[in-house]
Amino acid sequence: MPDGPPDVVVVGAGNAALNAVLAAADAGARVLVLEKAPQEARGGNSYFSGGLFRFPYESVEHVEELTGELSKAERESIDLGKYAEADFYGDLMRVSDGMSDPGLAETLVKNARPALAATRRWGVRWVLAIGRQSFKVDGRFRFFGRLSCACVGAGKGLVDALSYACERSGVTVDY
Repeated sequence: MPDGPPDVVVVGAGNAALNAVLAAADAGARVLVLEKAPQEARGGNSYFSGGLFRFPYESVEHVEELTGELSKAERESIDLGKYAEADFYGDLMRVSDGMSDPGLAETLVKNARPALAATRRWGVRWVLAIGRQSFKVDGRFRFFGRLSCACVGAGKGLVDALSYACERSGVTVDY
C-alpha cells in the first residue's frame, strides 16, 4: 500500500462497496479493498443486476442530472411522469412491510438522486431505460415501474466503471 497502511478497509467490490471506497478516496483516505472473487468475477450481485435504479424525480431536468442533457427530439419522445419523494418513501415502506427504518428511508429518499448523479464523476454513464422499462403509448415512450434510467452496460458496466475509477484513484484492490 503506497504511503503507509490504509485508513479505510472495505470488504467486497460490489456497487455499494465501490461507492464507499471512492467516497473515502475522494476525501483523501488511503483505501484497501478486499475482494474474495478473482478480478474477472468482481462485483458480487451488482455484476448481475440490470443496472436500473429507482430515485425520486419531479422533472426531466432531474433525470438529466444522471443522463446529461437530452436533445429536443429525445424530450419530445418521452413521457417520464413523476416519482415524488413521498411515493418513493411509500414504496420503500410497502415492499418492506413497514419494517424499513423511517430515518434511514428518509435519508435514502433525500439523497438517492444526488448520489446517483455523483457517480458520473467516476465515469458511470446513465441513459434513459428505453427498450427496458418503457413502451410507446400514444407515440411517446412511457416509463413503467418508476425506473427511468439505466447504467450503460447494466450491472457489469456499473462495476467496471467504478472499478476503473478505483484504479485511477490509486485504490488498492486485493483480489
